[in-house]
Amino acid sequence: MKKIQKSTEPEKLTQYRQSSPTNTWKQCTGDKDRKVQIQNQLKLDQGGLCAYCEIDLRPANGEDAADFRVEHFHPKSDLSTQHNWHLDWQNLLACCHGGSRSDVVDFTSRHTSPDHSCDVPKGQNDWDNIILNPLHLPAFPCLFKFNRTDGSISANVTHCQQAGVDEGKAQATIDNLRLDSTRLRNLRKPVLDELNSQLRSMVSAGYSVEEARIRLTKTELKKDDHGNWPAFFSAIRSYLGSAAEQQLNTINYKG
Repeated sequence: MKKIQKSTEPEKLTQYRQSSPTNTWKQCTGDKDRKVQIQNQLKLDQGGLCAYCEIDLRPANGEDAADFRVEHFHPKSDLSTQHNWHLDWQNLLACCHGGSRSDVVDFTSRHTSPDHSCDVPKGQNDWDNIILNPLHLPAFPCLFKFNRTDGSISANVTHCQQAGVDEGKAQATIDNLRLDSTRLRNLRKPVLDELNSQLRSMVSAGYSVEEARIRLTKTELKKDDHGNWPAFFSAIRSYLGSAAEQQLNTINYKG
């Protein structure tokens, strides 16, 4: 999970919310143009990554469905107050299907039912006080660390303390959203292995480890031509260490 910097609410959502303040998300997305505008802005804000696990949000391809859907961080079913969580722009996130669908793009690696993650175990639970909200994370430092040997994730206790974030809540985020699932480990590990292979090649060519990390940061930890971050951004960031932090500072990274 990484920091998400929200942009201004999409115009079509603003207009709909103001004209139909008590309507549901299903009613809102009944208009295709409005639905697409909201979805596109969410994906743009998040650099094309799932708000929780950071897998790349793949579009539909032929008969294969997109590995993407809109998630409500606070349950939209909550009727305990007058607030309409369905249409709250700050409550909307883009996420993957969490391994739950067999018809998505790249289903051989992305469908691992019942090994689910992200919003699937979350369901309609109100976890506002249990897990971290990606909108409220600090941009620096990275609150999670990753093990290259197996692709696992854990809370970076030192960084959590530096940022004033409860490390227990950071670990609860991993545990409850199942961000350390076997499927996600298996998807992260090749990314980290490839980085390690490139670093070793650079060192063999005469670069110091730090020089190699700096070069890798500049080529690997950046958005592509479509405005998308690389999948598993935080894992890459964690592996590249201080070189990544320096580069992200240089580009004024905010999320």
